[in-house]
Amino acid sequence: MIGTLLTSVRALRFRAWVAWSAVRVRRLGGRFTVEAAGVPRFLGLPRVEIDGYPGDVRLRIGADVRMGSGLVIDLAPGADGVIELGDRAVLQNGIRLQPWGGTIRLAADVQIRDRCELKSAGDLRLGERAVCGRNVTLHCEERIELAPKVGLAERVTVIDSDHGFDGSDTFFLDQPVRSAPVTIGANTFVATNAVVLRGSVIGANSVVAAGAVVNGGSYPDASVIGGVPARTVKSLADGAHAAP
Repeated sequence: MIGTLLTSVRALRFRAWVAWSAVRVRRLGGRFTVEAAGVPRFLGLPRVEIDGYPGDVRLRIGADVRMGSGLVIDLAPGADGVIELGDRAVLQNGIRLQPWGGTIRLAADVQIRDRCELKSAGDLRLGERAVCGRNVTLHCEERIELAPKVGLAERVTVIDSDHGFDGSDTFFLDQPVRSAPVTIGANTFVATNAVVLRGSVIGANSVVAAGAVVNGGSYPDASVIGGVPARTVKSLADGAHAAP
């Protein structure tokens, strides 16, 4: 009886949040649409942050999704966006989702742990059972794809773009953005404090060592990748070390 009552209250709170969020965005000339396969479990309802006049933003929530407290959906001025949370996705506490003109797509059973930031002006995809540890940053300008079962440890950064530096007095944020897609293959683990930069293609079943800086380029399957800048230091396929 008590369980049924709590479920009903949770459903009412969720529906009220959907309605109120839609009204807030509509007052500023945008649209905020929520499609949900049932009512997610949540410690706190997301906070929709609106800067200026938003575009058309859609949120799709799969079955049995769990959301922690302090989840922020950050809408950029004039920018459309899509957020998809696959079935059984888990978003812990203090997470920020920024669909700034792009898409954020989480497949089934993805885990996003405390204080992660996912920002997309392009196509950001996380495959089934991918895991982002605490304080991970994913910054997508063009395309970032984490294949199924990719694991990012604490404080990993993956970014597919940067601003040019030409040695002039021009403010770096006013200089052109350079971007190239980033792909991390299935069942690859990226260890604590590693950085993966634009144009990096990391093969499946690999390990990126703690603190490595992967500055573009392709790396074969079953590799250990480490260093600054990173290189393939070992093949897991045959146990052979790379040439010095």
